Amino acid sequence: MLNFMLNPGIPRKIKNDDLVISRREQIALAGIKLFSKKGFHETTLRELAEEAGLGLGNIYDYVGNKQDIFFLIHGFLNGRATEMTDQAIKDIDDDPLERLYRMIGAEIELMNEYSDAVLLIYRESHILDKLRLKELLANEKARVMRLEQVLKECVAKKLLHVVNIRAAANFIKTMVETLVIKRWDLRRFVSQSDLKRTLVNIIFNGILENGISDRQPIETSEIDDLRGKSALIINASGIWGKELSSFLLSKGVKLALHISNDPNNESSEVTSQLKEWKQAEVHLSKHEGPMTLKLLKKILLDFGPIEFIIHDLGGSVNSAMLSKGKEKQSAPLGFQENLNYAQELVDYVQGSMNKMGLKRILYLAPWAWDRHINPIWHETTKAAIMNLTRIMSKSLAASHINVNCVVPGFIEKTKSSKLEEGKYLKVINDIPLGFIGETRDVLESIYFLISDRSRYLTGEVLSVSGGSK
Repeated sequence: MLNFMLNPGIPRKIKNDDLVISRREQIALAGIKLFSKKGFHETTLRELAEEAGLGLGNIYDYVGNKQDIFFLIHGFLNGRATEMTDQAIKDIDDDPLERLYRMIGAEIELMNEYSDAVLLIYRESHILDKLRLKELLANEKARVMRLEQVLKECVAKKLLHVVNIRAAANFIKTMVETLVIKRWDLRRFVSQSDLKRTLVNIIFNGILENGISDRQPIETSEIDDLRGKSALIINASGIWGKELSSFLLSKGVKLALHISNDPNNESSEVTSQLKEWKQAEVHLSKHEGPMTLKLLKKILLDFGPIEFIIHDLGGSVNSAMLSKGKEKQSAPLGFQENLNYAQELVDYVQGSMNKMGLKRILYLAPWAWDRHINPIWHETTKAAIMNLTRIMSKSLAASHINVNCVVPGFIEKTKSSKLEEGKYLKVINDIPLGFIGETRDVLESIYFLISDRSRYLTGEVLSVSGGSK
């Protein structure tokens, strides 16, 4: 996006490139909001300056007129399209069909996230002079050419029918943009997941070459909302770390993991899990320290944007509670570190205009078996995490980030070995549904809360407990 924001054709008085990029992004976002609401001609520069948090005189340090701002909006949109596509196809070199799928997914996501900007460009591009309109069309053509290139590779590998590549690329892009152009009708009757499923079905199963023996067609009956997305699991060495990481990897999620256990401890489960985590980017606290804002920035630099953060707060407390002879001392200290990081993250996201691309934060509370290990800390910690969820959800709502929480109940695979048989039977009797849950019950709940299916849920605490409190 940097090249688009520093377009030499737009006048500026400030020499500091970083400041210009930051201010022009603010101005572009203000333009999207006001031009979409009032129209290009009816919106004044004074209104745009106020919306961007600048004075009327200051705005001329970064742009010359309203047409410059409109062109900045196109640059902002085109930059985001490039970033989202690059992130989606990162490390997918030898599978052009998968790259095509992910590129289409990135375009669909762009349409959903910046629909006002896309519609604005369609509606008002006639206000540009011939030189800028030519540049706008050239940028649009470049995005189509990326589709053309991957289509050529698919045809060369006999994964697609031989088709007119230019026509097919333009058809695909036009179909995706229909999500915005026809949103007045589609949004009333069709969910985002259904739109993606239908579009992918039409594109892929309509052009896949028959008779491919070593490749199954794209399954569209249940298109994964998370395929190609990126996630960070904090405290992935907790009770859910192994299960959750395997589950998300199976859904096509690109994973970064922060591991708090010592991998050199042969009795630790982390040692056996490292092999299974080979598809993920792993950060060990032994080498890189606890999860901090500094470490997050390093992960972002190496790994790229992170759309989901899953923070196993319950697992971190559980590990401390089980430390020999340190139950009452270690638990609050470990949890306080996690609370401090949670607040740092909110401040960072709000201050950076969410450049990390974050969409969801999900906290995991202690599971119900902990109640039998240390009932006071179990209830205190659970209550703190539930309140943290509600507070953070309000703080990040303006940044369009959903914050939710899962509280696992009595789950079979995580049963405490210290629990006596009599207590175990009593637990079952106290569960309204009458049976112990399974790991997949928690994993599917997590899947729901980080997928687009929960886009209108924030500040929610989901107790996966069979009805028990």
